[in-house]
Amino acid sequence: MTRERGAELTTTQRGALPPIVPLALIVGVSPFATDMYIPALPAIARDLATTPGAVQLSLTAFLVAFAVGQLLAGPVSDGIGRRPLMLVGTAVFALASVGCALAPDAVTLVIARVLQGLAGAAGAVAGRAMVSDVTDGPRMAKVFGTLAAINAIGPVVAPLAGGAVLAVASWRLMFVVLAALGVVFFVFVVLRFHETLPRERRGGVGFSANRDRIRQLLAIGRFRAYVLTGVLSTIGFFAYIATSSFVFQTQYGFSEGLYTLVFATNASMMIVTTLVFRRVVGRWSEDGLLSFGLAVGTLGALGVLTSALLGLGPVPVWCSLAVVTGAWGFVLPAAMTRTQHVGAAHPGTAAALQGGLTFGLGGLGTPLAGALGGTALAMGSVMAALMAAAVVVQLIATRRARVDA
Repeated sequence: MTRERGAELTTTQRGALPPIVPLALIVGVSPFATDMYIPALPAIARDLATTPGAVQLSLTAFLVAFAVGQLLAGPVSDGIGRRPLMLVGTAVFALASVGCALAPDAVTLVIARVLQGLAGAAGAVAGRAMVSDVTDGPRMAKVFGTLAAINAIGPVVAPLAGGAVLAVASWRLMFVVLAALGVVFFVFVVLRFHETLPRERRGGVGFSANRDRIRQLLAIGRFRAYVLTGVLSTIGFFAYIATSSFVFQTQYGFSEGLYTLVFATNASMMIVTTLVFRRVVGRWSEDGLLSFGLAVGTLGALGVLTSALLGLGPVPVWCSLAVVTGAWGFVLPAAMTRTQHVGAAHPGTAAALQGGLTFGLGGLGTPLAGALGGTALAMGSVMAALMAAAVVVQLIATRRARVDA
């Protein structure tokens, strides 16, 4: 029996995977909640009579809440199941989005974004755990590759939708759109999603049980390495997400529409590379594909830094960022797959630690680049330093794993 055939039998025995498109949208809600309103950050600052830093804090607040929410929800999902968290998460996400749309000041916006992040995290972490519940081996890698490919559409569509909204209405309508998405997600979960974690595989639901699950996974050296690699590379990537609108619109004088084109074309690179990842995984090891993605992303970040240092203008920075986003199409699905594989004993907790720590600590990249000046030089410096560090961690961990084997 081939490995692939064994994986198919395992999938059949465990249960059915939820519908892939709505599952991908729920797991990948973060790009919709962040990238859609990035072109509007300067406009929000003007409308709420606040500083760019205060508006960027709303982005940081969402990312940190999204991280903390995963750390809280993941272990709980191993105890009570995945579907209840998805129901609560999608409903609260819709309500919090309404709160963002009605926010009269920056403080209210930040609070609503915290609630939005917590709610989005519950659905996202439960969705990733569902994949681990019903798949394994190459099948799991291909499913995560599919999720990443669909999710990659978000960074393309979201800023374009945001730009279209800004052309006809204010930034508040963007959050109305997010609220509508939350309602659609909730309806899909009610009608089409079934529980994937059998009762006999569920653990305790108390604080002690959750703590034990986390402790068991963090005791695994390879698991810690994957998480650290994800954290370092994500700090660099989020420096681009949070700072690029100010770099291109303020430093280089791009319009909101032109910046939206920059962001969308860069994100389209990720769609292509996630599809490539899905095709080649199984022929090449997931660790090898992860190392390759990190290395290429580092080269792209160095391109941003070099272009800024030499004053080459916006086009080389734009092209270098496209290399970074393209590399992310390998990094994201490979990191998810390896983390879930190593943490297979507690899939929800593994998804929580991988997503929670990655997005939480990775969110430090949003204020870091801004604190250094919010320029192309600051963005490139943060990206290059952190992504290079991720390459070092990945290579050391891979070498140790080979020695241990």
